[in-house]
Amino acid sequence: MRTITRFLRRFLILLIVFVMGVAGTAFLMNNETTDDRSDMNNPTLPEVMVDFNGTLANRMYGYRQPMEADFVRDSVTPLDTTKKLTIAVNPYEEKIKSLSYEVRTSDGTKIVENRKVKSLDSSGSDGYLRAQIEISSGLLMNQEYSLQLSLETNKGTAYYYTRVVSRSNVNAAQYVKFVASFYEKCLDKASAEDLTAYLESDTSSTSTNYTDININSTFAQISWGNLNPQIYRKGIPVVKDINETTASLSVEYQIAALDENGNQEIYDVTEFYRMRYTETRIMLLDFKRSASQVFEESSISISDKGLLLGVRDKNVEYMMNEKAGVLAFVQEGDLWSYSPDDGKFSRIFSFRKETDGDFRDSRYQHNIKIIRVEDNGDVDFVLYGYMNRGVREGYCGVCVYHYSNDQNVVEEKVFIPSTESYEFLKEDLGTLSYVSTENALYLLF
Repeated sequence: MRTITRFLRRFLILLIVFVMGVAGTAFLMNNETTDDRSDMNNPTLPEVMVDFNGTLANRMYGYRQPMEADFVRDSVTPLDTTKKLTIAVNPYEEKIKSLSYEVRTSDGTKIVENRKVKSLDSSGSDGYLRAQIEISSGLLMNQEYSLQLSLETNKGTAYYYTRVVSRSNVNAAQYVKFVASFYEKCLDKASAEDLTAYLESDTSSTSTNYTDININSTFAQISWGNLNPQIYRKGIPVVKDINETTASLSVEYQIAALDENGNQEIYDVTEFYRMRYTETRIMLLDFKRSASQVFEESSISISDKGLLLGVRDKNVEYMMNEKAGVLAFVQEGDLWSYSPDDGKFSRIFSFRKETDGDFRDSRYQHNIKIIRVEDNGDVDFVLYGYMNRGVREGYCGVCVYHYSNDQNVVEEKVFIPSTESYEFLKEDLGTLSYVSTENALYLLF
């Protein structure tokens, strides 16, 4: 009993210290708020990819600060016996001064090798810069390492991350090429016929729900039914795991289709593949696809059942004020408000550009948690994850915002940077992120 009492006393003391520390920190931060009322500038950071025998994979997005290697695990890049990699850089409007790389142990504690690449080749027809990296240090077979690529641009240093592993006979180029071909063939009925041999279709399924397609779905479901979509933005396969027998890859892309009124609808699509390589062909062991519609005012549909948000999963982040006069909801990383009385919609926050966008602004590696919706239409919310553009572009972290309905302005109250990627942040901040009415910020961080 005495041990239990001592444990409870210690736990209560730690809890009080934690609450006081967080509340005190939040008080200081809220007394030094950052007021960012300007429109977001265009994305500036280049993209970096790995070239597998002519097929691009493992698209990496830039960070403005060095990250913790063991908390950035978006992709894995296999190395063959030559230990050579071809890096492709899409510079967009940026001027690339130099490229360097650093190999560390998987936990980031020990530097194995760091070098500067002498020159980047710009002779390719796609406009990308290319450089070949040859890792000379002896890497242990089947041991993961962290590869940090650093680009010196005219706006500072940008950091990019992938895991590297030395393995023989993994057939990475074939897997990447298969995924790049598979998702494009699904958009063409004639070409998609070639894919039936890879499926394990259950003909008893009649669902047309594009949010949950898998290897057991029918040919009609795999090939998008009557939607007739076109590729809006092409995807780049990402290697998630690979060994001598199997590989797991994902790909994110966007499609466009016309609704019954002729309005264009945009969908974010994510696919997952698990495959095995044989001498005759690649075997598809598992396949999953989810599609979610990007909400636009032109595609608004209101029925007796409520506001129809289009194709998406059933778990909607939303909140309504006490008078039920304003509804705030999140759709594909964007925050919207809706006033039932006057039928007015407002896009409160979004990284997406309305015109001339690309995957840097439409990337969905963040989440929004609505904290409060006031009767006057003001909204408090927390944004956490990767910042696609704006003054925080290239940082991962937590932003607290206040939206003024009267002024139609979003004001940043505080930003807390993190050296962890979004996949780790969401585990904690999805559990606890709250701002009290006294402006105290509480986070599980």
